[in-house]
This record gives sequence, structure tokens and C-alpha cells, in this order.
Amino acid sequence: MKLKELDYEINSDLIALRPKQPRDESKLLISENPLKIIRFKNIIEILNPGDVLIINDTKVIRSDVTGYVNKSKVSINLNKIIDKKKNLWSVFIKSNKKIQSNQNINLSEKVYCKIIEIREDKNYLSYIVKFSLIYSELIEFLDSYGNMPLPAYIKKKRLLNQSDYKNYQAIFADRIGAVAAPTASLHFTKRLIDKIKKKGVNIIKLTLHVNGGTFIPIKSNDIEDHLMHYEKGLITKESANKINYLKKKGGRVFAVGTTVLRLLESSKDHKGKVKAFDGETNIYIKPGWKINTIDALITNFHTPKSTLLLLIYAILGKKKTQEVYKFAIKNKLRFFSYGDACLIWNRNE
Repeated sequence: MKLKELDYEINSDLIALRPKQPRDESKLLISENPLKIIRFKNIIEILNPGDVLIINDTKVIRSDVTGYVNKSKVSINLNKIIDKKKNLWSVFIKSNKKIQSNQNINLSEKVYCKIIEIREDKNYLSYIVKFSLIYSELIEFLDSYGNMPLPAYIKKKRLLNQSDYKNYQAIFADRIGAVAAPTASLHFTKRLIDKIKKKGVNIIKLTLHVNGGTFIPIKSNDIEDHLMHYEKGLITKESANKINYLKKKGGRVFAVGTTVLRLLESSKDHKGKVKAFDGETNIYIKPGWKINTIDALITNFHTPKSTLLLLIYAILGKKKTQEVYKFAIKNKLRFFSYGDACLIWNRNE
């Protein structure tokens, strides 16, 4: 497949710069015939007792931080942790001056990071840095001095505000480690989760720490040439067994977000049985991949030329995906991280 097949045009007024309030008042497009749109909170009417809702409990770090080399300002975006004990991180850096190996970047009077290695990957340039603080101290430092890592297209349009520290975090976020939000999760409120539980729907947690690679678009003309990023994931044995048991009993599996789907597909056997998982995945789901761990995916509307949009092609096919997106644009749904959502039935099952 060629990259141009993943492109589409959208007016800037449909790109959400802020979330709906309350969160579950956002809209949900259902990919069935005919296509229809409901309020997200009414997903409760689609879920049945015994169904399985799988969520990602990763928690977003305040991973955008400003530093200085001499008097030159440097913007640092944490990407992912490489070694927790040594506090080595992969980061992205923006600077007017060239960054060199063994250089120190001062983050405050006493805190700095040192450039250990410069990596030129196929799709991007990244840096391995070592912080002068241990991991727990660094997280505390970021909580005070770091900013929420909103997508670049939002930061170009408006300033970060205090509400983003709450809005760009799922209500069930628990395990620190992400530098981008699993945005399908942002539509859930505590009240909606309580209703879902009360209805007898099983909620199961797993963890995929989303890193900065999720924002990197496909740049190669042939999508096969794209190099996927690695992300850290965890599915406990207990969670895997419960998913398989409930599915065998007839429960439908709903993945909340592409992060959940990617981790389930990384852990499965050839029959779609979910296994325990603890490690990194660079799974690249594209047309031709048989997705058989879920019955439905809840996801936002994704940016053009992205691996996430390609994943939707793998479930729905190119023609149906384009039909869904045209319908969403025609009905003025809100796109991207703070936008509306889509419920995609998996016909591959």
C-alpha cells in the first residue's frame, strides 16, 4: 500500500483543541450499516452483561520540560525509559544549537541530564540521556516543573492550561510511564464506569506505556518500509486467563483504544487466545493482519498518514474506513486526541 492512500483532508475547525465536558457527552460513531452517531455515554446500551471492556491503566508523565545549554533554551520531550535503575531515557530534543554527546543540559539550578548517545533511526532523531536524579526523584521533579505532553497540533494553536493536567489523563490512569495519553480512554467518566460495572460488564486492566513514537507519521512512500517504535506492555496471567474465560463464555471483548488492541495482538497465539505479556512490542498492524482477540474497538479518529489509521484499515478495509471518516466529517464530528470516538465492530472474528 502507498502512503497517499492513507491521506485525507479535514478542515481545521473539526480538530478538537479541548475535550467535551463532561467527557462522556462526546459523540460515538457506530461502524455498522447504516452508520449512526450516539452520545458516548449511551455506549451502556450497547454493552451487555458478561461482556469484557479492556482498558489501559497507563498514566501520563508530565514529560515536556525546558532546559538550557549555557543560555540557549532547549525543549526536551521524554520518549520512554531505557533503564530505570540507571535512569536512562530516550528523549526528543528541539534546540537552535546542535546538541552533542557528553553535553549537559541544565533543567534547574541542581538538576541536569547528560547526553549519552545520539541515535539516528529510520524515522527520527532521538537522544539517550542520563538524569542527575534517581527515577522517583525525577518523577517528583517533573510533577513540579514538567508540562503535560499535548500533541504538537494543539500546542501550535493554544497554550497549555491548568485543565489539561486533568483532561489529558484517563480517570483510571494508575501506572506511571506514558508520554502520550491513550485517548480513547478520555471519554469515560466515573459515573459511566460505575454504570458499566453495575450492568455486569467485566472491566479488565492491562498496561501499555504510550511513547512519543505514536505521534510519528509514516514518511516512506511504501507503508511496508515504515519502522515501528517499541512500547512497554504488561498483561498479567490473571488478566489473560480472565479474558479468555469470559470470551469462551460468550462475552464480547471491547478494546478501549488502539493501545489495548496492539498489546492483545502482541500477546496472542494463532487462535486469538490472550497470553500473559511483560516486555516491549513494536507490532505493526496493517491490512492482511488477522485481528482475532477482540469483537470491537473503541477509538478516536486518527491523523492522516498514521500507523493508527492504517490499523483501522486492517479491521474495516480501506473503502469502509474512508466511508466512516467521510461520514464523520460530513456530520462535523471532532477529530484527534480531544475529539469524538468511533466504535468499530471487528468482522474478522
